[in-house]
Amino acid sequence: MKERGLATLAIVLAVAVLLIVLSSFSISALDNSSNTTSSNTTGSTSTTTSTATISNADDSYQCLQSKVGNRTDLSLQEAIFSTLALGNKQNLINTIEANKNSAGCWPKDSCKLKETALVALAYERAGKDNADIVKWISSKNASATDLLWYLEIDITSHESSQCKINYDGSDKTISINNEMKISGSAGSCLSLSSSGYWLRIGNNCLDKKFEVSCDKDFITTLLYQRSGSDTVYVSSETHSASSLGATEEKVNAKCFKTGSSCDYEGSLWATAALQKEGIDVSPYVPYLVALSEDNEKYFPSAFLYKIVGGDDQYSKVLQSQKQGKYWEITPGNRYWDISLAMLALYGSGANEIDNAKTYLLSIRTKDKCWNNNNIRDTAFILYSGWPKTVSSGGGVIAKSSCSSMRGFCGGSFDCTNSGGTVLYSYECSGINTCCSINPIVQSCEAKSGNLCSSNQECNGDSVPSSSDGTCCLGTCTTIAQQENTCEQVSGRTCRTSCESGEAETTDGTCSSGVCCEISSITPTPSSSKTWLWILILLILIVLVVIAILFKDKIRFWWMSYRGKAKSSPVTRPSTMVGPRPFMPGTRPAMPGFRPMPLTRSAPARPLQGQRPQIGKPAQKKPMSDKDKEMEETLRKLREMSK
Repeated sequence: MKERGLATLAIVLAVAVLLIVLSSFSISALDNSSNTTSSNTTGSTSTTTSTATISNADDSYQCLQSKVGNRTDLSLQEAIFSTLALGNKQNLINTIEANKNSAGCWPKDSCKLKETALVALAYERAGKDNADIVKWISSKNASATDLLWYLEIDITSHESSQCKINYDGSDKTISINNEMKISGSAGSCLSLSSSGYWLRIGNNCLDKKFEVSCDKDFITTLLYQRSGSDTVYVSSETHSASSLGATEEKVNAKCFKTGSSCDYEGSLWATAALQKEGIDVSPYVPYLVALSEDNEKYFPSAFLYKIVGGDDQYSKVLQSQKQGKYWEITPGNRYWDISLAMLALYGSGANEIDNAKTYLLSIRTKDKCWNNNNIRDTAFILYSGWPKTVSSGGGVIAKSSCSSMRGFCGGSFDCTNSGGTVLYSYECSGINTCCSINPIVQSCEAKSGNLCSSNQECNGDSVPSSSDGTCCLGTCTTIAQQENTCEQVSGRTCRTSCESGEAETTDGTCSSGVCCEISSITPTPSSSKTWLWILILLILIVLVVIAILFKDKIRFWWMSYRGKAKSSPVTRPSTMVGPRPFMPGTRPAMPGFRPMPLTRSAPARPLQGQRPQIGKPAQKKPMSDKDKEMEETLRKLREMSK
């Protein structure tokens, strides 16, 4: 009865503890829900009352500073982008250096072009020497073999002409008619293209120089395309000569390799880093341009607009914007893609930049960071959208600003194409460079375009212009408001930014803000841990109850296992062999015992009317069920020990 009472008490206590834990969990869930609602309301209010504008985000810089602090446990990318945003902070530089490979590249375990190029940009930003890094990047160049190359010869007057092409020390003569079609044999290295207008350069002749001379004024250039593509690109360089003059063309197409093959994303960042250092990157442009269609996930137009300029790349960047607010080339990569677009368009005056900044300010966390206080994304957004002049470790400005010497920040290609000189010793934000002149850009009116307002988008090609706003060569149309499909799904809601325990999803759209999956769909880690502890507690309680109910069996089993409970026949002391002297009237004494005097008592006399019972054993007390169970256990133990 005692054991059963203890078991009942244990069960009652277990139920009570379980009810307390469950009620605590429910209260915690209600608190979290209340806190989430409160924080969302606070986030919306703080955005409205924030002092941040599209030209200032000081409170977001304060948030980043507080998250970075003096921490030494940041990841490599967190340290790199925080350096780009904040400049030379010792704990950030230490983290970057700790991840350095012995070969002078990053990360430590496996050198990669992208990470190494980003470190080169970060060190340039912080005023640290990056010459060895640039040298390592340059050593990874290789010939781009994925391209088909053509030689184009165009007669200025569009008249029939005879031309000679010299390579390998011999001349080959061809004829060009007034439609610019070519006839004749140009040797083993040059063959007629399918259209008949160009000469295809053989893959084994890409390293040769081709000297061209015609009997009329002419122009030569190189064309290229990716193998298997119908798109043909014109080289940025053309050469002209008068009658009987000569031009020279040579293929110079390179990429940056990882291992034995070209690395497209790595080549994008490596080219941007080398251009920032004033190194000629024109050999890498054909590879980046021709293979851009196969690598849209890396947002190549954002890089190419800064590297080579051009209305086509500018238009691609603007047309990639969604809802007139943000960029998201790859699903789930919104903050990264917005940063790349702002890096490319910074200083262009396009409405798309201002709209993106307004959108970003509306989806900050209550701490004024982005993407659940993600350090890398917050730093990249600030570096590309709200860049500041930073200091080196000693408090000295890393570089003089471009504006201090009345220079103009922009793309290197636009600068040189306008006849300016790139001033690499002066600082410009992002991957822009300082130009000695203001690159010549026509007004939107001169380009016969239309200026779109901030709530409009261009239905056609967008081109850069000297006018503020987006210059559209098509028509400006009002941006359609995005339908709110997020909250049509149970368990999802639109917020300025997702809170802890929620995940941003691209399966639904919001008229403003982002679509978040709340805890009813995606349990928070804390709730999962609570249920785990409840399960462990229940298992322990069940084990305790079993131990109380079967404690006797467990005790005997344990004693048997340890060898302390053994059953064996009882042996009685053997009788003494041989006579031993003893005194009359005494019994033999056992060794070690003192003989006691023997006293005789009168024999018991049977009671009258009763008959003495001789030899009949005494009656045993009936055994209880528990004793029978114990006896059975002992019997089994005896059998086991035989």
